[in-house]
Amino acid sequence: MRVIVYVPLVVSALLAVAGPWSAGRMPPKLATRLLLATGLASTVASLIALALLTATLLGQVPSIAYVGAWSGEFLHHYDPVSPVIAELAGTAIIVLGVATTWTAVRWTRNLRRARRVSEGLRGDGRLVVLDRPEPEAFALPAGRDVSGRIVVSSGLLRMLDGAERRVVLAHEAAHLRHRHHRHRALAGLIAAANPLLVTLPAAIHHLTERWADEDAAAAVADRDIAARTLARAALATGAAHRRSPFDGVVQCFHRGGVPARVRALLTDAPPRRPGAVLVLAVLLAGSLLSALEAGHDTAQLFDRASDHGLDVNETSQVR
Repeated sequence: MRVIVYVPLVVSALLAVAGPWSAGRMPPKLATRLLLATGLASTVASLIALALLTATLLGQVPSIAYVGAWSGEFLHHYDPVSPVIAELAGTAIIVLGVATTWTAVRWTRNLRRARRVSEGLRGDGRLVVLDRPEPEAFALPAGRDVSGRIVVSSGLLRMLDGAERRVVLAHEAAHLRHRHHRHRALAGLIAAANPLLVTLPAAIHHLTERWADEDAAAAVADRDIAARTLARAALATGAAHRRSPFDGVVQCFHRGGVPARVRALLTDAPPRRPGAVLVLAVLLAGSLLSALEAGHDTAQLFDRASDHGLDVNETSQVR
């Protein structure tokens, strides 16, 4: 346990670098799901590692040792974890719990605000056209049983031709159909619970945009038109974008890594690369296996402490 318990933390740091790199070399749909799965597993393993680092110190508390029927003195003598590290790990668990809860509350609040805006828009259809000169297009998620609404400004529609309009609508429809706001929410929660994965939210944001771009290109059967539409909308918007209080929930067509997205659309659709998938699979397996092994070592230590505590109790009864 002295070394292996730290492996999930090391894997998280590696995933923060290797994860986006590997995800960028495979189809965005696959990359989004695989990167989220790996990040979630790494976060669970890291939290288990922090809990294991704290467990032996807590086990030495007399009241806890009495309830658990083990010897606190034995744990103190054979504890492989420094008390300072154990205290830091315990503090980290509390801080990360608060941060994750706050992130969940903030995202839920923003989602509710977005839903209220969606319900307040005029019209009963899925598409809402705002009478605004500024180019704007975004998807507003709605309730669990409602797909949401696509909002497009009249200014954007006027500057695009028929095929380009279909690209925009297909892109936003993909966000709603695949519920990309949930993917982004999960990435934010993972990063809050595991700050080592600080790069994950931005990577998932980019991948979900790429996912929607690929769907839009397939809808018009022309990757060049999709790339041109994205570039025109982004250039027309420029720096005029005003940040929305629920930007983390709304998915906008012409924001977020536009140059890289345009370059991707101007090339062939990304193939499945076994090597990139293997990198994430190895990191996933490394996180889980190391956490299981560290947990097994800790359980054995407590078993020995329980046996020692039983021996002490039997000796006391004889006396």
